[in-house]
Amino acid sequence: PFGGADEGLGPVVAVPLRVGTGARGALRLGRPAGRPPFDDSEVALVSGFADQAAIALELARGRAESEELAVMHDRDRIARDLHDLAIQRLFATGMTLQSTTRAIADRPEAAERVRRAVDDLDTTIRIVRSTIFDLRTTDGPGHGGLRHRIAETARTASRALGFRPSVRIDGPVDSVVPDELAEHVVAVAAEAVSNASRHARASRIDIALSADEAVTLTVTD
Repeated sequence: PFGGADEGLGPVVAVPLRVGTGARGALRLGRPAGRPPFDDSEVALVSGFADQAAIALELARGRAESEELAVMHDRDRIARDLHDLAIQRLFATGMTLQSTTRAIADRPEAAERVRRAVDDLDTTIRIVRSTIFDLRTTDGPGHGGLRHRIAETARTASRALGFRPSVRIDGPVDSVVPDELAEHVVAVAAEAVSNASRHARASRIDIALSADEAVTLTVTD
């Protein structure tokens, strides 16, 4: 029996949208009540159309998966380039400036300007690290897992803070942290960041999560 929009239907034929040994759904064709039933030739015609439709759906799904995979590979390449090139160069520049500070210790004003430049580089490195983290988690494998949810916590907090907390995650947190514990970790991280925002007037927040023999979450402002 069919109800709702199907009221008034008479003969109905339904054929599966076959994909390999399974099916991705069904194609149903109906006639108004009082019309003659479908004969064998019409059922064969509908079955042939369903086979073509199933092929088209499968091709579309495969194309979408290929495009998603290409995007993920591109994000991973960008993340590697940022890590291997940008961060290393920024770090090397910071080290050079720090050594310069010692050479101009007798010029306090110049030394202070160099120290500020080093601090700016440190901030830039944290921003780049957060960007790398986002590239490797957003819409990729583990989407919706603990790794992604901690990144989302930092991203959400940035709207109120005016800056993005840095995030560092070590270990296979998505595979070794149970779901129930993951809920607590996310809640604690969000509360710690919120407290830093409301009470500490923080200008920098670092979130560090690691998982090996134990799960450790550290939020520093």
